[in-house]
Amino acid sequence: MSVTVHTLGCRVNQYESQLLAEKLQAVSDQALVHVVNTCTVTALADRKSRQLVSRLRREHPTALIVAVGCGVRGGEERLRAAGADLLVENRDKMRLVEVIELFLQGRTGEGNGGWATLDEERLSGAEPRVRAVLKVQDGCTVGCTFCRTWQVRGPLRSKTPQAARAEAESLARAGHREIVLAGVNLAQYGEDLPSRPSLIDLLEALLEVGGVRYRLSSLSPDGLTDGLIALFAWERRLCPYLHLPLQSGDDAILERMGRPYTVAECLDRARAFRSAVPGATLGADVMVGFPGEDEAAFARTVDALAALDPLNVHVFRFSPRPGTAAARMTPRVPPREAARRAARLAALADGWSEAAQERFLGAEVGVAVEEKQGHLAWGRSENYLWVEVRGRGATRGTIVPARLVERADGRLVGVMVDRTENG
Repeated sequence: MSVTVHTLGCRVNQYESQLLAEKLQAVSDQALVHVVNTCTVTALADRKSRQLVSRLRREHPTALIVAVGCGVRGGEERLRAAGADLLVENRDKMRLVEVIELFLQGRTGEGNGGWATLDEERLSGAEPRVRAVLKVQDGCTVGCTFCRTWQVRGPLRSKTPQAARAEAESLARAGHREIVLAGVNLAQYGEDLPSRPSLIDLLEALLEVGGVRYRLSSLSPDGLTDGLIALFAWERRLCPYLHLPLQSGDDAILERMGRPYTVAECLDRARAFRSAVPGATLGADVMVGFPGEDEAAFARTVDALAALDPLNVHVFRFSPRPGTAAARMTPRVPPREAARRAARLAALADGWSEAAQERFLGAEVGVAVEEKQGHLAWGRSENYLWVEVRGRGATRGTIVPARLVERADGRLVGVMVDRTENG
């Protein structure tokens, strides 16, 4: 089977796409298949999913076009109109090989009525790259008023520490030097398991696997406990970068969103992490234009972000999702005003990023090399700085020591550190 998997959306989707590709490539069939792993986090994401399906149908008129994942439920009619032959929701995503084989035999391939456990999901990691994604959690019970993800992702499911460790061992043997832990809500990791392991328990099990460093993809402020901060403070193989889904810097808006924390609690957790963890940096997600967000609420969001000193900020405009409580809320922020606020934050984010980068001039970091050309290499440091590395010896897929000497063109420049001369 000739299969291409196309991915939209989050790290969880990236993991699942690679897992689907591994499963499908093992099938002996002559069919040409394009799988679109859809996203529904915003109306734009839904539209991009449909546009990709439409483009693939035009370019590959005889191929089997399969739309899977978050954008399928509620989007069936439009995805079929765009050219999808087969629609598969998240519940049956891990059964995709079986579903496609049944479809090619002219059978419907109905769902089996249950959700697979995460312990059944395991990457071989054969595809060579420096960074691998390891999905350890799925589902969410917080029920944010703007979010469709918790509606389409199913019940809480966590991968046991033992299964996650075994998968990490496979990824390490395949040559991956950094593993990103992904989940829909990592703060709820382990709540569904009988032994109730914490995120700390998971990390301690993973740290038994040598030769790799670990990064959290995103963590809600309510999951950033004192114990987790302490673990990050002394364990150098935990990357000192956290991406916080702040969403708003106004408590009234956070309450309307259904977020499980206040602005003060978020800032307190962020300051504790930064003060305890050497070289720590922070990122944030923020939404503008949520119903009821006036100019004062937006100003408080600006202030909260400034207090975080973020390395990066992902700015989203509110998108009313069908079937969510926020889609019925008023007063609505005019689209032009929401766009203005988003542009304002994006401009401020550039300045915050520059300031965050300059704080590390003169520091030594470990850069995971992702790109290489001649004597130049590029990659991410442990604290998520994008670094251009100059000097011989930087090989794609390795982590190299570099001293940061200047900032140019939006990135830091580092010089390779010769360990033979520096002890």
